Amino acid sequence: MRKAKKDPKISIMKSREILDSKGRPMVEVDVWTADGSMGRGSSPCGTSVGRHEAFVLRDGGKRYGGLGVQQAIKNVNEVIYPALKGKSVLDQRGIDKLMIELDGTPNKSRLGANAIYSVSIAVARAAANSQEIPLYRYLGKGEGPVLPLPMFNMINGGLYGDRKVEFQEFILAPTGAGKFSEALRMGVEVFSTLGETIKKRYGQKGLQTGSSAGYAAPADEPAEILEILLEATKAADYAGMFRLGLDCAASHFYNPENKCYNFRGQMRCRDEMIHFLEGLTKSYSLFMIEDPLEEDDFEGYEEITKQLSTLIVGDDLFVTNLERLKRGVAMGAANAMIFKPNMVGTLSEAMDTAAYAKEHGYQLVGSGRAGGGDDPVPEVVVAVGAPLVKFGAPRSGERIAKQNTLLRIEEELGESAQFSGPLLFGHP
Repeated sequence: MRKAKKDPKISIMKSREILDSKGRPMVEVDVWTADGSMGRGSSPCGTSVGRHEAFVLRDGGKRYGGLGVQQAIKNVNEVIYPALKGKSVLDQRGIDKLMIELDGTPNKSRLGANAIYSVSIAVARAAANSQEIPLYRYLGKGEGPVLPLPMFNMINGGLYGDRKVEFQEFILAPTGAGKFSEALRMGVEVFSTLGETIKKRYGQKGLQTGSSAGYAAPADEPAEILEILLEATKAADYAGMFRLGLDCAASHFYNPENKCYNFRGQMRCRDEMIHFLEGLTKSYSLFMIEDPLEEDDFEGYEEITKQLSTLIVGDDLFVTNLERLKRGVAMGAANAMIFKPNMVGTLSEAMDTAAYAKEHGYQLVGSGRAGGGDDPVPEVVVAVGAPLVKFGAPRSGERIAKQNTLLRIEEELGESAQFSGPLLFGHP
Protein backbone atom coordinates (compact mmCIF):
# COMPACT_ATOMS: atom_id res chain seq x y z
CA MET A 1 0.00 0.00 0.00
CA ARG A 2 1.38 3.38 -0.97
CA LYS A 3 1.64 5.96 1.78
CA ALA A 4 -0.60 9.00 1.72
CA LYS A 5 1.04 12.31 1.06
CA LYS A 6 1.48 14.46 4.15
CA ASP A 7 -0.72 17.50 3.71
CA PRO A 8 -3.86 16.98 1.59
CA LYS A 9 -5.39 20.32 2.60
CA ILE A 10 -7.02 22.52 -0.02
CA SER A 11 -4.67 25.31 -1.05
CA ILE A 12 -5.99 26.44 -4.45
CA MET A 13 -9.39 26.21 -6.14
CA LYS A 14 -10.15 27.45 -9.63
CA SER A 15 -13.39 27.28 -11.58
CA ARG A 16 -14.26 27.96 -15.17
CA GLU A 17 -17.08 27.73 -17.69
CA ILE A 18 -16.72 24.88 -20.20
CA LEU A 19 -19.17 23.17 -22.56
CA ASP A 20 -20.86 19.83 -22.08
CA SER A 21 -21.40 17.29 -24.85
CA LYS A 22 -24.56 19.14 -25.91
CA GLY A 23 -22.74 22.44 -26.29
CA ARG A 24 -24.27 23.86 -23.11
CA PRO A 25 -22.18 25.72 -20.52
CA MET A 26 -21.25 23.83 -17.38
CA VAL A 27 -19.09 24.44 -14.32
CA GLU A 28 -15.64 22.89 -14.02
CA VAL A 29 -13.58 23.12 -10.83
CA ASP A 30 -9.92 22.32 -10.13
CA VAL A 31 -8.77 21.69 -6.56
CA TRP A 32 -5.09 21.59 -5.55
CA THR A 33 -3.83 20.52 -2.16
CA ALA A 34 -0.72 21.61 -0.27
CA ASP A 35 0.94 18.28 -1.09
CA GLY A 36 0.53 18.91 -4.83
CA SER A 37 -2.43 16.61 -5.44
CA MET A 38 -5.05 17.83 -7.90
CA GLY A 39 -8.65 16.90 -8.65
CA ARG A 40 -11.06 18.13 -11.31
CA GLY A 41 -14.84 18.00 -11.28
CA SER A 42 -17.72 19.17 -13.43
CA SER A 43 -21.48 18.95 -13.24
CA PRO A 44 -23.37 17.37 -16.16
CA CYS A 45 -27.01 18.14 -16.87
CA GLY A 46 -29.68 15.92 -18.35
CA THR A 47 -32.12 16.41 -21.21
CA SER A 48 -34.87 14.63 -19.31
CA VAL A 49 -34.80 16.33 -15.90
CA GLY A 50 -36.80 15.37 -12.83
CA ARG A 51 -38.79 18.10 -11.10
CA HIS A 52 -37.20 17.31 -7.73
CA GLU A 53 -33.55 17.38 -8.80
CA ALA A 54 -31.12 19.74 -7.12
CA PHE A 55 -31.13 23.18 -8.75
CA VAL A 56 -28.84 23.95 -11.69
CA LEU A 57 -27.99 27.65 -11.49
CA ARG A 58 -28.05 29.41 -14.87
CA ASP A 59 -27.40 33.08 -15.62
CA GLY A 60 -30.35 33.91 -17.83
CA GLY A 61 -30.13 36.75 -20.35
CA LYS A 62 -28.93 36.51 -23.95
CA ARG A 63 -25.51 35.00 -23.40
CA TYR A 64 -25.56 31.30 -24.37
CA GLY A 65 -29.32 31.59 -24.62
CA GLY A 66 -29.55 32.09 -20.88
CA LEU A 67 -27.62 28.91 -20.06
CA GLY A 68 -24.38 30.51 -18.88
CA VAL A 69 -22.98 29.54 -15.48
CA GLN A 70 -20.87 32.57 -14.57
CA GLN A 71 -22.80 33.18 -11.36
CA ALA A 72 -22.22 29.59 -10.26
CA ILE A 73 -18.51 30.06 -10.99
CA LYS A 74 -18.51 33.27 -8.96
CA ASN A 75 -20.09 31.33 -6.10
CA VAL A 76 -17.27 28.79 -6.23
CA ASN A 77 -14.57 31.44 -6.25
CA GLU A 78 -16.05 33.88 -3.73
CA VAL A 79 -18.11 31.72 -1.36
CA ILE A 80 -17.09 28.07 -1.49
CA TYR A 81 -13.32 28.39 -1.93
CA PRO A 82 -12.75 30.76 1.01
CA ALA A 83 -14.79 28.46 3.25
CA LEU A 84 -12.94 25.31 2.18
CA LYS A 85 -9.38 26.62 2.00
CA GLY A 86 -7.25 24.69 4.48
CA LYS A 87 -9.74 21.82 4.80
CA SER A 88 -8.49 18.28 4.21
CA VAL A 89 -9.79 16.70 1.02
CA LEU A 90 -9.94 13.41 2.95
CA ASP A 91 -12.95 14.80 4.84
CA GLN A 92 -15.42 14.41 1.97
CA ARG A 93 -18.46 14.28 4.23
CA GLY A 94 -17.41 17.34 6.23
CA ILE A 95 -16.72 19.35 3.08
CA ASP A 96 -20.04 18.39 1.49
CA LYS A 97 -21.89 19.22 4.72
CA LEU A 98 -20.23 22.62 4.88
CA MET A 99 -21.23 23.44 1.29
CA ILE A 100 -24.82 22.42 2.02
CA GLU A 101 -24.81 24.74 5.04
CA LEU A 102 -23.29 27.58 3.01
CA ASP A 103 -26.08 27.23 0.48
CA GLY A 104 -28.85 26.99 3.07
CA THR A 105 -31.68 26.02 0.71
CA PRO A 106 -33.47 22.67 0.33
CA ASN A 107 -32.48 22.27 -3.33
CA LYS A 108 -29.11 24.09 -3.44
CA SER A 109 -30.63 26.98 -5.39
CA ARG A 110 -28.53 29.73 -3.78
CA LEU A 111 -25.06 28.57 -4.77
CA GLY A 112 -26.24 26.15 -7.44
CA ALA A 113 -26.00 22.37 -7.34
CA ASN A 114 -23.78 22.61 -10.41
CA ALA A 115 -21.26 24.63 -8.38
CA ILE A 116 -21.49 22.42 -5.29
CA TYR A 117 -21.34 19.09 -7.13
CA SER A 118 -18.34 20.16 -9.23
CA VAL A 119 -16.42 21.00 -6.06
CA SER A 120 -17.56 17.76 -4.40
CA ILE A 121 -16.18 15.67 -7.28
CA ALA A 122 -12.95 17.69 -7.52
CA VAL A 123 -12.34 17.15 -3.80
CA ALA A 124 -12.90 13.39 -4.11
CA ARG A 125 -10.51 13.12 -7.03
CA ALA A 126 -7.88 15.18 -5.23
CA ALA A 127 -8.25 12.89 -2.22
CA ALA A 128 -7.84 9.75 -4.32
CA ASN A 129 -4.77 11.25 -5.97
CA SER A 130 -3.31 12.18 -2.60
CA GLN A 131 -3.69 8.54 -1.55
CA GLU A 132 -2.29 7.41 -4.93
CA ILE A 133 -5.21 5.06 -5.57
CA PRO A 134 -7.99 5.08 -8.20
CA LEU A 135 -11.17 6.95 -7.35
CA TYR A 136 -13.28 3.77 -7.33
CA ARG A 137 -11.01 2.20 -4.71
CA TYR A 138 -10.89 5.36 -2.60
CA LEU A 139 -14.68 5.69 -2.55
CA GLY A 140 -15.22 1.95 -2.23
CA LYS A 141 -13.39 1.87 1.11
CA GLY A 142 -11.91 -1.58 0.56
CA GLU A 143 -15.01 -3.38 -0.75
CA GLY A 144 -14.32 -5.81 -3.59
CA PRO A 145 -15.11 -3.96 -6.84
CA VAL A 146 -17.86 -5.45 -9.04
CA LEU A 147 -18.19 -4.34 -12.66
CA PRO A 148 -21.76 -3.56 -13.71
CA LEU A 149 -23.76 -5.09 -16.54
CA PRO A 150 -24.07 -2.40 -19.24
CA MET A 151 -27.49 -1.67 -20.70
CA PHE A 152 -27.81 0.11 -24.02
CA ASN A 153 -30.46 2.63 -25.03
CA MET A 154 -30.53 1.40 -28.61
CA ILE A 155 -33.67 3.21 -29.81
CA ASN A 156 -34.59 6.66 -28.51
CA GLY A 157 -38.12 8.03 -28.23
CA GLY A 158 -39.84 10.75 -26.21
CA LEU A 159 -37.53 13.69 -25.49
CA TYR A 160 -34.61 11.65 -26.84
CA GLY A 161 -36.23 11.03 -30.23
CA ASP A 162 -38.73 13.04 -32.23
CA ARG A 163 -41.70 12.07 -30.02
CA LYS A 164 -42.95 9.57 -32.60
CA VAL A 165 -43.31 7.22 -29.64
CA GLU A 166 -43.83 8.43 -26.09
CA PHE A 167 -41.46 6.03 -24.33
CA GLN A 168 -37.97 7.48 -24.05
CA GLU A 169 -35.61 4.48 -24.10
CA PHE A 170 -35.80 1.02 -25.65
CA ILE A 171 -33.06 -0.93 -23.94
CA LEU A 172 -31.04 -4.07 -24.58
CA ALA A 173 -28.95 -5.73 -21.86
CA PRO A 174 -26.43 -8.47 -22.81
CA THR A 175 -27.41 -10.81 -19.98
CA GLY A 176 -25.63 -13.73 -21.64
CA ALA A 177 -22.19 -12.15 -21.23
CA GLY A 178 -19.65 -13.58 -18.81
CA LYS A 179 -17.61 -10.41 -18.26
CA PHE A 180 -17.88 -6.68 -18.84
CA SER A 181 -15.72 -6.49 -21.96
CA GLU A 182 -17.73 -9.28 -23.55
CA ALA A 183 -20.99 -7.51 -22.70
CA LEU A 184 -19.73 -4.28 -24.26
CA ARG A 185 -18.60 -6.07 -27.42
CA MET A 186 -21.98 -7.79 -27.74
CA GLY A 187 -23.76 -4.46 -27.39
CA VAL A 188 -21.61 -2.82 -30.06
CA GLU A 189 -22.12 -5.72 -32.47
CA VAL A 190 -25.90 -5.70 -32.04
CA PHE A 191 -25.99 -1.92 -32.46
CA SER A 192 -24.18 -2.37 -35.76
CA THR A 193 -26.76 -4.89 -37.00
CA LEU A 194 -29.59 -2.71 -35.68
CA GLY A 195 -28.87 -0.08 -38.29
CA GLU A 196 -29.19 -2.64 -41.07
CA THR A 197 -32.35 -4.05 -39.50
CA ILE A 198 -33.98 -0.61 -39.38
CA LYS A 199 -32.87 0.19 -42.93
CA LYS A 200 -34.42 -3.01 -44.29
CA ARG A 201 -37.76 -2.21 -42.68
CA TYR A 202 -37.99 1.56 -43.11
CA GLY A 203 -35.38 2.57 -45.65
CA GLN A 204 -32.68 5.18 -45.24
CA LYS A 205 -35.13 7.63 -43.65
CA GLY A 206 -35.38 5.32 -40.63
CA LEU A 207 -31.72 5.87 -39.73
CA GLN A 208 -32.13 9.08 -37.75
CA THR A 209 -30.02 9.62 -34.62
CA GLY A 210 -31.72 10.26 -31.29
CA SER A 211 -30.57 12.54 -28.48
CA SER A 212 -29.11 9.63 -26.51
CA ALA A 213 -26.94 8.51 -29.47
CA GLY A 214 -29.22 5.61 -30.38
CA TYR A 215 -31.51 5.48 -33.39
CA ALA A 216 -34.57 7.71 -33.24
CA ALA A 217 -37.69 5.57 -32.98
CA PRO A 218 -38.71 4.58 -36.53
CA ALA A 219 -42.20 3.47 -35.43
CA ASP A 220 -44.89 4.67 -33.04
CA GLU A 221 -45.82 1.28 -31.55
CA PRO A 222 -43.67 0.15 -28.60
CA ALA A 223 -44.19 -3.51 -29.46
CA GLU A 224 -42.95 -2.94 -33.01
CA ILE A 225 -39.78 -1.31 -31.69
CA LEU A 226 -39.15 -4.18 -29.28
CA GLU A 227 -39.52 -6.59 -32.21
CA ILE A 228 -36.89 -4.63 -34.12
CA LEU A 229 -34.46 -5.02 -31.22
CA LEU A 230 -35.06 -8.76 -31.03
CA GLU A 231 -34.53 -9.03 -34.77
CA ALA A 232 -31.19 -7.20 -34.46
CA THR A 233 -29.98 -9.61 -31.75
CA LYS A 234 -30.81 -12.55 -34.02
CA ALA A 235 -29.01 -10.93 -36.95
CA ALA A 236 -25.91 -10.62 -34.76
CA ASP A 237 -26.19 -14.31 -33.74
CA TYR A 238 -27.09 -13.40 -30.15
CA ALA A 239 -30.65 -14.74 -29.98
CA GLY A 240 -31.58 -15.34 -26.34
CA MET A 241 -28.45 -13.54 -25.08
CA PHE A 242 -30.12 -10.17 -24.45
CA ARG A 243 -33.02 -8.96 -22.33
CA LEU A 244 -35.31 -6.04 -23.13
CA GLY A 245 -36.11 -3.00 -21.00
CA LEU A 246 -37.89 0.35 -21.17
CA ASP A 247 -37.57 3.85 -19.82
CA CYS A 248 -41.06 5.31 -20.15
CA ALA A 249 -40.23 8.77 -18.70
CA ALA A 250 -43.97 8.95 -18.10
CA SER A 251 -43.97 12.40 -16.50
CA HIS A 252 -43.31 13.88 -19.93
CA PHE A 253 -46.63 12.69 -21.35
CA TYR A 254 -48.66 13.05 -18.15
CA ASN A 255 -51.45 15.64 -17.98
CA PRO A 256 -51.71 16.99 -14.41
CA GLU A 257 -55.12 18.55 -15.06
CA ASN A 258 -56.95 15.28 -15.71
CA LYS A 259 -54.29 13.07 -14.07
CA CYS A 260 -54.05 10.88 -17.16
CA TYR A 261 -51.41 10.07 -19.76
CA ASN A 262 -51.54 11.28 -23.36
CA PHE A 263 -50.41 7.98 -24.82
CA ARG A 264 -50.79 6.68 -28.38
CA GLY A 265 -53.40 9.31 -29.22
CA GLN A 266 -55.59 8.62 -26.19
CA MET A 267 -55.87 9.79 -22.60
CA ARG A 268 -55.14 6.81 -20.37
CA CYS A 269 -55.47 6.64 -16.61
CA ARG A 270 -52.97 5.01 -14.26
CA ASP A 271 -54.63 1.59 -14.32
CA GLU A 272 -54.68 1.56 -18.12
CA MET A 273 -50.97 2.38 -18.28
CA ILE A 274 -50.17 -0.38 -15.79
CA HIS A 275 -52.27 -2.84 -17.79
CA PHE A 276 -50.49 -1.87 -21.02
CA LEU A 277 -47.05 -2.29 -19.45
CA GLU A 278 -48.10 -5.59 -17.91
CA GLY A 279 -48.94 -6.84 -21.40
CA LEU A 280 -45.55 -5.78 -22.78
CA THR A 281 -43.78 -7.36 -19.82
CA LYS A 282 -45.48 -10.70 -20.40
CA SER A 283 -45.04 -10.63 -24.19
CA TYR A 284 -41.37 -9.58 -24.22
CA SER A 285 -40.09 -10.71 -20.80
CA LEU A 286 -39.06 -7.16 -19.92
CA PHE A 287 -36.48 -7.26 -17.15
CA MET A 288 -36.84 -3.59 -16.20
CA ILE A 289 -39.20 -0.64 -16.63
CA GLU A 290 -37.96 2.79 -15.61
CA ASP A 291 -40.27 5.67 -14.68
CA PRO A 292 -43.49 3.90 -15.78
CA LEU A 293 -45.68 6.51 -14.05
CA GLU A 294 -45.66 10.20 -13.14
CA GLU A 295 -42.83 11.17 -10.80
CA ASP A 296 -44.98 11.96 -7.73
CA ASP A 297 -47.35 9.00 -8.00
CA PHE A 298 -45.89 6.92 -5.18
CA GLU A 299 -49.18 5.05 -4.78
CA GLY A 300 -49.12 4.11 -8.45
CA TYR A 301 -45.54 2.85 -8.13
CA GLU A 302 -46.60 0.75 -5.16
CA GLU A 303 -49.36 -0.79 -7.27
CA ILE A 304 -47.27 -1.50 -10.38
CA THR A 305 -44.47 -3.00 -8.26
CA LYS A 306 -46.96 -5.46 -6.79
CA GLN A 307 -48.49 -6.35 -10.15
CA LEU A 308 -45.44 -6.77 -12.39
CA SER A 309 -42.73 -9.36 -11.84
CA THR A 310 -39.88 -7.21 -13.08
CA LEU A 311 -37.60 -4.40 -11.94
CA ILE A 312 -39.58 -1.19 -11.49
CA VAL A 313 -36.93 1.52 -11.54
CA GLY A 314 -37.38 5.00 -10.08
CA ASP A 315 -35.40 7.80 -11.69
CA ASP A 316 -37.53 10.96 -11.62
CA LEU A 317 -39.40 9.30 -8.73
CA PHE A 318 -36.33 9.26 -6.45
CA VAL A 319 -33.80 11.64 -8.12
CA THR A 320 -31.08 9.94 -6.02
CA ASN A 321 -32.58 11.74 -3.02
CA LEU A 322 -32.52 9.88 0.30
CA GLU A 323 -35.79 11.29 1.66
CA ARG A 324 -37.72 10.40 -1.48
CA LEU A 325 -36.16 6.93 -1.49
CA LYS A 326 -37.13 6.41 2.16
CA ARG A 327 -40.73 7.23 1.28
CA GLY A 328 -40.63 4.75 -1.60
CA VAL A 329 -39.11 2.00 0.54
CA ALA A 330 -41.74 2.50 3.25
CA MET A 331 -44.52 2.10 0.67
CA GLY A 332 -42.93 -0.60 -1.46
CA ALA A 333 -42.92 1.82 -4.39
CA ALA A 334 -40.49 0.51 -7.05
CA ASN A 335 -37.72 -1.98 -6.31
CA ALA A 336 -34.78 -0.33 -8.06
CA MET A 337 -33.30 3.15 -8.32
CA ILE A 338 -31.41 5.07 -10.98
CA PHE A 339 -28.18 6.36 -9.44
CA LYS A 340 -27.15 9.77 -10.81
CA PRO A 341 -24.94 11.52 -8.23
CA ASN A 342 -25.36 15.03 -9.62
CA MET A 343 -29.14 14.83 -9.18
CA VAL A 344 -28.83 15.40 -5.44
CA GLY A 345 -25.82 17.72 -5.58
CA THR A 346 -23.03 16.19 -3.47
CA LEU A 347 -21.13 12.94 -3.61
CA SER A 348 -21.77 12.18 0.07
CA GLU A 349 -25.54 12.50 -0.29
CA ALA A 350 -25.55 10.35 -3.41
CA MET A 351 -23.53 7.61 -1.75
CA ASP A 352 -25.77 7.68 1.33
CA THR A 353 -28.78 7.17 -0.93
CA ALA A 354 -27.05 4.29 -2.71
CA ALA A 355 -26.21 2.64 0.60
CA TYR A 356 -29.81 2.93 1.80
CA ALA A 357 -31.09 1.44 -1.46
CA LYS A 358 -28.78 -1.57 -1.15
CA GLU A 359 -29.62 -2.02 2.53
CA HIS A 360 -33.32 -2.27 1.65
CA GLY A 361 -32.97 -4.57 -1.34
CA TYR A 362 -33.37 -1.99 -4.11
CA GLN A 363 -31.22 -2.65 -7.17
CA LEU A 364 -28.97 0.23 -8.22
CA VAL A 365 -28.78 1.29 -11.86
CA GLY A 366 -25.92 3.69 -12.48
CA SER A 367 -26.48 6.25 -15.21
CA GLY A 368 -24.77 9.16 -16.91
CA ARG A 369 -26.48 12.35 -18.04
CA ALA A 370 -27.26 13.43 -21.59
CA GLY A 371 -24.90 16.39 -21.27
CA GLY A 372 -21.81 14.64 -20.01
CA GLY A 373 -18.20 15.72 -19.77
CA ASP A 374 -15.28 14.38 -17.76
CA ASP A 375 -17.72 12.36 -15.70
CA PRO A 376 -16.63 10.18 -12.74
CA VAL A 377 -19.89 8.20 -12.75
CA PRO A 378 -18.30 4.93 -14.01
CA GLU A 379 -15.88 4.90 -11.08
CA VAL A 380 -18.57 5.93 -8.58
CA VAL A 381 -20.85 3.18 -9.92
CA VAL A 382 -18.13 0.60 -9.27
CA ALA A 383 -17.45 2.10 -5.84
CA VAL A 384 -21.07 1.76 -4.68
CA GLY A 385 -21.47 -1.68 -6.26
CA ALA A 386 -24.29 -0.84 -8.67
CA PRO A 387 -24.97 -4.05 -10.63
CA LEU A 388 -26.41 -2.27 -13.69
CA VAL A 389 -25.37 0.79 -15.66
CA LYS A 390 -26.56 2.67 -18.73
CA PHE A 391 -24.75 5.32 -20.73
CA GLY A 392 -26.98 5.49 -23.81
CA ALA A 393 -26.12 3.76 -27.07
CA PRO A 394 -22.59 2.47 -27.81
CA ARG A 395 -21.55 5.44 -29.94
CA SER A 396 -20.75 9.14 -29.37
CA GLY A 397 -17.51 10.16 -27.71
CA GLU A 398 -18.70 11.07 -24.22
CA ARG A 399 -20.66 7.81 -23.92
CA ILE A 400 -17.86 5.61 -25.22
CA ALA A 401 -15.46 7.34 -22.81
CA LYS A 402 -17.50 6.03 -19.87
CA GLN A 403 -17.48 2.49 -21.25
CA ASN A 404 -13.72 2.76 -21.81
CA THR A 405 -13.25 3.72 -18.16
CA LEU A 406 -14.96 0.48 -17.14
CA LEU A 407 -12.78 -1.47 -19.59
CA ARG A 408 -9.68 -0.02 -17.93
CA ILE A 409 -10.98 -0.94 -14.48
CA GLU A 410 -11.61 -4.50 -15.67
CA GLU A 411 -8.05 -4.67 -17.00
CA GLU A 412 -6.61 -3.26 -13.78
CA LEU A 413 -8.51 -5.79 -11.65
CA GLY A 414 -7.34 -8.66 -13.85
CA GLU A 415 -8.35 -12.13 -12.70
CA SER A 416 -9.94 -10.70 -9.56
CA ALA A 417 -12.50 -8.73 -11.59
CA GLN A 418 -16.06 -9.63 -10.68
CA PHE A 419 -18.95 -9.00 -13.08
CA SER A 420 -22.54 -8.54 -11.98
CA GLY A 421 -24.18 -10.10 -15.05
CA PRO A 422 -23.90 -13.74 -13.92
CA LEU A 423 -24.77 -12.69 -10.36
CA LEU A 424 -28.08 -11.25 -11.60
CA PHE A 425 -29.00 -13.57 -14.45
CA GLY A 426 -26.89 -16.71 -13.97
CA HIS A 427 -23.83 -17.87 -15.86
CA PRO A 428 -24.05 -18.02 -19.68
